Amino acid sequence: MQVANSSANASLNAKLAIDAQAVGDLRSKLARDPKGAARDVASQFEKMFLDMVMKSMRQATPKFDELNSDTVGMFQGMYDQQLSQNLTSGTGLGLADMITAQLEKMTSNTLQTPLKRPASSTFGSPGIKAITSPTQAETGTSSADDFIATVGTAAVGAAQAMGLSPHLMLAHAALETGWGKKPITDSAGNNTHNLFGIKAGKDWKGKTADIVTTEYVDGKAQKRVETFRAYDSYTAAFNDYGQLLSKRYGDAAQAGGNAKVFATELQEGGYATDPSYAKKLARVAEHPALKAYRATA
Repeated sequence: MQVANSSANASLNAKLAIDAQAVGDLRSKLARDPKGAARDVASQFEKMFLDMVMKSMRQATPKFDELNSDTVGMFQGMYDQQLSQNLTSGTGLGLADMITAQLEKMTSNTLQTPLKRPASSTFGSPGIKAITSPTQAETGTSSADDFIATVGTAAVGAAQAMGLSPHLMLAHAALETGWGKKPITDSAGNNTHNLFGIKAGKDWKGKTADIVTTEYVDGKAQKRVETFRAYDSYTAAFNDYGQLLSKRYGDAAQAGGNAKVFATELQEGGYATDPSYAKKLARVAEHPALKAYRATA
């Protein structure tokens, strides 16, 4: 009987919402097998989400004096946590499946990134002269030289067709993506090829992706979910960007190779909400990796 009771208690503890040992077990599993623990992590996030929903519902529910006490509140909180635990067990609500797919995609991309590369850029990041596989291109480049090798041809083609500066187009793309290290990806982790952070307005008929981004309101940074344009290639992205410049930011498009004028006109035209955007763009335009394109501006 004692053994049976011990087994039953262990099973009960495994299902309790308030279980400190479960957190330690999850940390150990993450250390041993990060990819294999993705589902467990996703389930925890799903439970946390449901916990917040339950808490918000409680706060929105009118409280009567006889039920409005610290003791009642404590037990209600424990009950809600246990209810969240039960609702998210097994197949759960479906949110954990989405998070798991995203985590596995990120882990897979990380594992496929080459560990050794020759030649480094001025920023000190290891680099290669060309992207050798679609996977590397989709997960972001590791240096300024890598980035230029990946998108340079598309930039020159679009610039020549529209009479714009390839140097400044590349500088702008470098600023928006961190030299390819921070590509805009959709919920499945696929590259949108959106190099310029162009949002999808009501007139946009192409593909889109909802992304968490930073916007500045009254000088303060705020996180928001915005809908961005998605393209099938970098060539399509540069062409669309060139058309956008010509239509909405004519003064910037006429800046020739003057980086300061180009950057200032973009900011004054409302391209970005970051108050330091023009200075950042002008600084990136002076990067040595863009020297060859500066001569063709």
